[in-house]
Amino acid sequence: MQASLDRDLPGRETDDPRLMSRALGAMLLCAGLALLAGTALSPPGHANVAGMQAVGSIAVVVGGGALLWARHARIWTAHALFAGGAGLICLGTYFTGAATGLYAILLIWLAIFAATSFSWRAMAAHIGAIMLASGATLAMVGPSPGPPAVARWAVGGILLTLAATIMGRIAARRRASETFLRAQIEDRARLQRELEHLADHDPLTGVANRRRLEQDLARELARARREGAPLCVTTIDLDGLKEHNDTYGHAAGDRLLEHVATTWAAALRATDTIARTGGDEFVLLLPDCPLGTAERLVEELRQAVADTCSCSAGAAVWDGRESAADLQVRADLAMYEAKARLRTSPSGRVGIGRDEGAGAELHAQAIPRALEHRRAGQDRPRCARA
Repeated sequence: MQASLDRDLPGRETDDPRLMSRALGAMLLCAGLALLAGTALSPPGHANVAGMQAVGSIAVVVGGGALLWARHARIWTAHALFAGGAGLICLGTYFTGAATGLYAILLIWLAIFAATSFSWRAMAAHIGAIMLASGATLAMVGPSPGPPAVARWAVGGILLTLAATIMGRIAARRRASETFLRAQIEDRARLQRELEHLADHDPLTGVANRRRLEQDLARELARARREGAPLCVTTIDLDGLKEHNDTYGHAAGDRLLEHVATTWAAALRATDTIARTGGDEFVLLLPDCPLGTAERLVEELRQAVADTCSCSAGAAVWDGRESAADLQVRADLAMYEAKARLRTSPSGRVGIGRDEGAGAELHAQAIPRALEHRRAGQDRPRCARA
């Protein structure tokens, strides 16, 4: 934070130039109106009223224009308005014929504005220009009561420098605090996003976890009920992952899971969901997908990872009445049937369960028992063969 302070002292051009143009425009507009009103209501006897009115009119026009066109302002616009404002103050003082207290206050205000809005070099250049212009003005207005013009000019320069230094440090601390707080907020927002991602994604593979799957399934089930669209759930189980871990180590098994998840996720539609729900089990949620299309998709996914592993899969399409849990269980049972066929006839192909004939009756008998195991947190039963 201190390093930021050192960079920012006394100021940096970090403020919005549109905001600076609005502030300078408002200052010029108000000062011009005040000058015009003062000369109209109580014109000073020793002043050049026509010159003062000309200065006030210019200030009103420039200030109003700056306010109207502030949204198009650039940083050079703010510098030009600042220099123009300082010049108008000095001209107003010259036409007034005396260096009044208001004159000094306005110049100090300009120094404070420069310190809080511009960079070190720009602030120093502006204050130097103000000192030169004010010195020339004091020399031209002639003698006045009080200290000599040189003393007043020196004191004014000291006051301008002190005001700029103090306000510059205050502005630098404000900027440093804002930068620190902004960084803290961004870090917390990033951590919040990471926590939200971890809450519904598998930390190893990066795909959705069971929690996210259940949320997406509930949403898609409601949409399928509302629109009458097909909704398919597919369970895919990697064959022999335990043997792979025992042979090559768990790190190799993790790399295999990551490869499979990445490959399959890249092959799915944006509306599909892939979730890792167990050690070697993945579930696909496929909206607007008939069973035949799901079968072809799973075969494509199997071919995509055939050089690294084999898998068994089962799919079920929502029947329009069942719950989300029943739909998942039917997909699980179909997958277990495919795995059983793979053990008896290891052809390397994937089985897709269909709710037809005896298979539907078998599923209807097995679902209640499977649901009991699911609720109890046990492994899902393998589908018995009649």
